[in-house]
Amino acid sequence: MKITKKVKIVLFFIWCFTIFVMFVGTIFVGKRYIEATFGEGYSVASVYIGESPVKKIYSRISEYKETLAAVINDTPEKFMNDDFIKELNKSLKGTNTHVIVKRNGEYICADDVPDFKKLKKEFDSFENSGYEKVFSDYVIHDTSTYQCSQIHYTYKGNNIAVYILTAYGDYMVQFRYAIVTFLLITLLVVILVGGLVSGLVYVEFVKPIVSLKEAAEAIGEGNLNTKVEYDKHRTDEIGELCRSFTDMENKLSESVELKIQYEKENRELISNISHDLKTPITTIKGYVEGIMDGVADTPEKRDRYLRMIYNKANEMDVLINELSLYANINNNAIPYEFHRVNVKAYFSDCMEEIQTTLATNNMMLKYEDYVDPDVKVVVDPDQLKRVINNIITNAIKYSDKENGLVEIYLYDEGDTIKVSISDDGKGIDEESLPHIFDRTFRADSARQSRGGSGLGLAICKKIIEEHGGKIWAKSKLGVGTTIMFELNKYTKGDEANEQSSDN
Repeated sequence: MKITKKVKIVLFFIWCFTIFVMFVGTIFVGKRYIEATFGEGYSVASVYIGESPVKKIYSRISEYKETLAAVINDTPEKFMNDDFIKELNKSLKGTNTHVIVKRNGEYICADDVPDFKKLKKEFDSFENSGYEKVFSDYVIHDTSTYQCSQIHYTYKGNNIAVYILTAYGDYMVQFRYAIVTFLLITLLVVILVGGLVSGLVYVEFVKPIVSLKEAAEAIGEGNLNTKVEYDKHRTDEIGELCRSFTDMENKLSESVELKIQYEKENRELISNISHDLKTPITTIKGYVEGIMDGVADTPEKRDRYLRMIYNKANEMDVLINELSLYANINNNAIPYEFHRVNVKAYFSDCMEEIQTTLATNNMMLKYEDYVDPDVKVVVDPDQLKRVINNIITNAIKYSDKENGLVEIYLYDEGDTIKVSISDDGKGIDEESLPHIFDRTFRADSARQSRGGSGLGLAICKKIIEEHGGKIWAKSKLGVGTTIMFELNKYTKGDEANEQSSDN
């Protein structure tokens, strides 16, 4: 899921949650405010869809006045009974209304009224006004507001005053309470929403970005093994960024490792070439000094000395050419000239030259061709011949028999042809076999007896790969080594790949 979509969804739920909390908070605060003002049984909804609470209060007071007036007229003795007065107050519970009776200066059921001591003065002042059996109404303003209706009468020598007292409460206190409560709820919502958004931003953005920053700083200091911490299952932009950074780090690490390996191989190559050049140079120098000092005092000796000097010079020329060739191949500076050639005809020509070379070194050749006469490949003939010659040279170099044998087989593999070149030399151990195509690698440590730069098979691998093929080997100690490579067959769609210009 993309970050933009994820953020929209989260914000939608946050706003829904905020609206819900504000709605519930408004209902809660409004209900408390209305109940504190008008009594129990009222809600915010009732204010909008029901009858006006104020109108209900006045209607209720009027009903009480009529009821109590009727009681006073018909059965005035009831207000001499405290239990009757208590029952009246129980019936008025939750309406913010109380009935208080004063008999002979003593107030009955007045303890439930807050701040009654202050109200008592108001009651006393209105009582002295002398109203009898008629309810008088007035409003008392103090710390709270009260609507009061009172009636006075005498029963059997007892002075009785009945008060109907409705408390509206302290409007300012109730208003401050409502505002503070609402602000607290708003603050709670802000904290919850802020925490949720902050957590989302930290988890989704800050944490992976900080991890990326730390990893970038570590890479800048040369530590390429620092891993970026992120959720591997993330499919949004941050996840893609972290994966791209990790891939870049891995590739950079591989590049550095390859560079280190390349530099190591270069040093080893220079060391090998220096060693291999030093041997023929020392030989040439010795034979030249022999001629100069008169050691070669006969025509036969001079001829032998000069021939040895010539051979060693040729060895040096081969080493230098191999080094130059590998450098050009590695830098893609070799001009390949690809041509369509017949497999049978091409390898038949090569075998004549190979047979002559092997015969010179007391070795025999066995050649078998299992490819159809019309099979063709698109190759650079000169570079492919270089591959074959390098493999044959290695077979000669590592032969440990007086009359060695080289076997060459051509196979038809469907879309490719396979060339197999085997010798019966000393073979290569299993540990060294996977590395024989690495440049400068030699399975034989006896360098002076073998010679060469160690680049032969590396050059073969590079050339075959440039032809779109592959090369591999198998070997067994004491039995011999087989080098195999495959080349793609020519098809009618390959005309675009056939060229006689630089590739």
